[in-house]
Amino acid sequence: MSVTVNVNTSAGAVLGLTDGVALQNRALHLERQGDLAGVEQAFLEAIQLKDAGVGPDHITTAVSCNGLGELYLKMGRLDQAEHYLDRALRVRISNGPAADLAVTRDNLGRLYEMKGDLKAAREIREQGAPDNISCGNYDCPKMSNKLSNLSRCAACKAILYCSRSCQADWKRHKKYCTRVAAPTTA
Repeated sequence: MSVTVNVNTSAGAVLGLTDGVALQNRALHLERQGDLAGVEQAFLEAIQLKDAGVGPDHITTAVSCNGLGELYLKMGRLDQAEHYLDRALRVRISNGPAADLAVTRDNLGRLYEMKGDLKAAREIREQGAPDNISCGNYDCPKMSNKLSNLSRCAACKAILYCSRSCQADWKRHKKYCTRVAAPTTA
């Protein structure tokens, strides 16, 4: 059995990966310090380098787009969050670990909650069914779960949690939670 591996060793690809990853790591460090403007700048530079070096459809570019989308969610900049999360989703659908795809779907679910579209939040999260759905608690270490192991919010049905302790996310979710009306029949 033989395996062919193509490696792009161009200077742009190397720079995109090494410097792009370093900038992404810097963004994470700045976020722990609370410097959101610095985080934003580092992610934008990382994405620019990765776009030029390895391309917009590379999984490392998707990682940075997802990270910037998460930052914009925290900042309440929903249109910008949606742009970068959609970019990450497009790549992650066909490339990379399934758990990363589940996380991006949940981030988009969170975005749709914030926009008041609980139906869209539920639909994007359920695209990973039956076995690739992220817990709705952002701090949960379980990135990918089976639908059968998750519990839905009893009121809106738009968010799923893997455990009782993860339901502590209710403090965040209750701002957006509304009972989803049953479909009417004509």
